[in-house]
Amino acid sequence: MKRVSIFTLIVLIALGAASQAHSLTRQKQQPKQQQKRPTRGVRPTPTPTPDTRAEASEVVAQIRNVSNFIYIYGKVVNGLEVADEQAKSNLASPETQARIKESKDKLIAKIKDVRIGLEDLASKFQANPRLQVQYLKLAYATEAALNAERLAATGRYNEAGKFLVTAVERLADTIVSM
Repeated sequence: MKRVSIFTLIVLIALGAASQAHSLTRQKQQPKQQQKRPTRGVRPTPTPTPDTRAEASEVVAQIRNVSNFIYIYGKVVNGLEVADEQAKSNLASPETQARIKESKDKLIAKIKDVRIGLEDLASKFQANPRLQVQYLKLAYATEAALNAERLAATGRYNEAGKFLVTAVERLADTIVSM
C-alpha cells in the first residue's frame, strides 16, 4: 500500500512538472506585443472659459437685495407678531388693526418684488445657452421666494423667512457654479 501511494505521488508530480514545461514553451513561442506609444501630434487647444463676471455681479446684487430684505424682514415680522397678539386680546384699536393689515400687505408686496427680481434675472440666464446650469439654480431660488410669498400671505412668517434664506443659499450656489 505504501508503494502504491508513493508511486501515485511520483506520477502526479511528474505530470505537474510536464504541464508546466509545456505552458512555458508556449509562452516563449508567442511574440511579445509591443506597447503602443501615444502619437505626438497636434494637441487640441483648450476652449476658453467664457467671461461670466457681468452675470455673476447681477447674481451678487440679488444676494445683497434678498439679504438686506431678510434683515428688515425679521424686525418687521417681530412687530407684526406682537401686534397680532394685541389684536387677539382686543388691546388694539380698529385703526391699529388696519395699519397691521396694511403692514402685512406691504410685506407680502416686498417679497413679491424680491421674487420678481429673481424671475427677471432667471429669464436673462435662460436666454443664454451657456448659462443653463445657472438658470436652473436661479429657478430654484425663484421657487423658494414664491414659497416665501405664499407662506407670508397665510401668516406663517417664520417658515417664509426660512424660504428666503433658502433663496439666498441657492443664489450662492449659482455664483459657485459660475
